[in-house]
Amino acid sequence: MLLPIALEVKKVSPAIIVATSSTLWLGVLAGMVFSGKIIRETGYRNTVVVGLLIGIVSFILLPLLDWRWWAIPSVTIGFGIGLRWIANETWLYRLAPAQSRGKIIGIHETLIGMASIIGLLVIVALGASKPSAFWAAAAIIAIGIPPLFIASTLPAVDKASAIKHQQQSKSCKFSPAGIFLLLGYGGIVAGIGGWIEGAIVALLPVYNAGIGLNVGDTAWLLTILGLGLMIFQFPIGWLADTKGVNWTAKLCVVTGLTGVVVAMLLGTHFFTLAIAFFLLGGISGGLLTLGIVWAIQHSTGVALTNNMRQVSITYTLLSAAGLLVAGFIVSHTNSSSLFWQQLVVIFVLTLVLYRPQKKAN
Repeated sequence: MLLPIALEVKKVSPAIIVATSSTLWLGVLAGMVFSGKIIRETGYRNTVVVGLLIGIVSFILLPLLDWRWWAIPSVTIGFGIGLRWIANETWLYRLAPAQSRGKIIGIHETLIGMASIIGLLVIVALGASKPSAFWAAAAIIAIGIPPLFIASTLPAVDKASAIKHQQQSKSCKFSPAGIFLLLGYGGIVAGIGGWIEGAIVALLPVYNAGIGLNVGDTAWLLTILGLGLMIFQFPIGWLADTKGVNWTAKLCVVTGLTGVVVAMLLGTHFFTLAIAFFLLGGISGGLLTLGIVWAIQHSTGVALTNNMRQVSITYTLLSAAGLLVAGFIVSHTNSSSLFWQQLVVIFVLTLVLYRPQKKAN
C-alpha cells in the first residue's frame, strides 16, 4: 500500500501508479511459480527467510532511487512475497488440525489485516514521501525472521500426494469445465477477492483526489479497508468450517454488494466511503480465506502445496488484472467507474457460486 500512496504524493499520473503497482503483482506471481522448486530443494523455513531478505533489501533501496525506477524493486518485493506466501502458508496449514483449519486460516488472515493497518499507521505517522517510511517497512519485515526458527519443521515432499496430483492434472482439458478445474473453485473465489482489493488499493488515491480528499484521508480509508479485512476473517473461517465454503461465499456476495451500492450512491463523503471500504475489505480478504479453505480440504504434502499455489496464483493474476482493467476504465471515463467495475465483478462471482458444484464445500 505504500507505493501507490507515495507515487500519488509525487503527483505521478494514474497510468504510472497502476503500472508500478502491477509490477509488484507480477513479482508475486513469479515468486509463486518458482516457490515449489525452491521449497522442494531448501525446505519451508529457508524459502520464507529468502523471501523476507529480498523484501528487506528492496525496501531499503526504494527511497534511494528515482521514482521512475521503482518498478524494479517493486518486482523484487513481489517476488519475495510470492516465495514466503506459498512456503509459509503451506507450512502453517499442514501443521493445522483438519477440523479447525478454517478458524486457523481466519486467525492467520486476521494477523495479515493487522499488519496492513499497522503499516498504514506508520505511513500516516512518518509520511509517504520520507525515506523513513520505507526503512520502517524493511524493519517490520525483519521481525518475521526469528519466529521461523521456533516453528516445527515438516518434510516438503510427499511422494504419494505428488503422484495423485499429477494424475488429476492430466485429466484437465481446456474446455470450459477444464478451465474451471484448472483454476479451481477456490482459485476463482479467491481471485475475485483479489480483483476487488487490487483495484481499490491502487486507484483509491486517484478516486479520492478526484473528489477532493487528501493523502491523509486516503491512508485512513485504506486503514479502514484493512480493518474490515482483519475483523471479518475469523468469522468467515468459522462459518466455512460450520456452514461450508459456498454458503459463506454467498454471504460475502451480499456484504460486498452492500458496500458497492453505498459507495456508488454516497461515495463523495469520507464517512460513507469508510463504511463501503470496511465491507469491501472484509469480503475481499474473506474470499481469499474461503479459497484457501477449499484448497486445503483433503490435501496433504505436495498436493497441498500445489493447491495453495493454484489458489494463490489465480488470486495474484486477478489482483493484477483488477488494477489494470480498473486503471484503463478510470483513465478513459472517470474515477467513479471504479465502483461500477466492482459491481460487475461481484455479479460474476454470483454466477460462479450458483453454478452446480459437487465439491465446492
